Amino acid sequence: MIKRGDEVLEVFLEETTERLDSLENGLLKLEGCEDCDPNVINSIFRDAHSVKAGSNLLELRNIEELSHKLENILEMIRKDQLEPSEMIITASLESVDKLRELIENIEASETISIRMHTSMLEIAVQKTMGQK
Repeated sequence: MIKRGDEVLEVFLEETTERLDSLENGLLKLEGCEDCDPNVINSIFRDAHSVKAGSNLLELRNIEELSHKLENILEMIRKDQLEPSEMIITASLESVDKLRELIENIEASETISIRMHTSMLEIAVQKTMGQK
């Protein structure tokens, strides 16, 4: 594991913090949005994808797994396969908060459980798909 102070890790942390802020803002725009601007959805999808890709390169598995789940949900929204329901937005925002916690505690990030957040995302998708 790369340690704090490593230039690559520090750039990742800075960029990921910015991307998580952007993700949060985009998710809040999607909340209650009837005819959402595709640019908003595309932008937050790219943010989640970038977090996932960077964490993969640095072998930060918990960050990668949680951001990948979030990316998959955003891809479904992007393809009109899933509505951005209140439950989806809430679970996604909770996951962004968890990603922030992992970033802020990067050296312990592999020991922090993400199980509740991955489950919340999965359940939100199942319940939203069941409402169609």
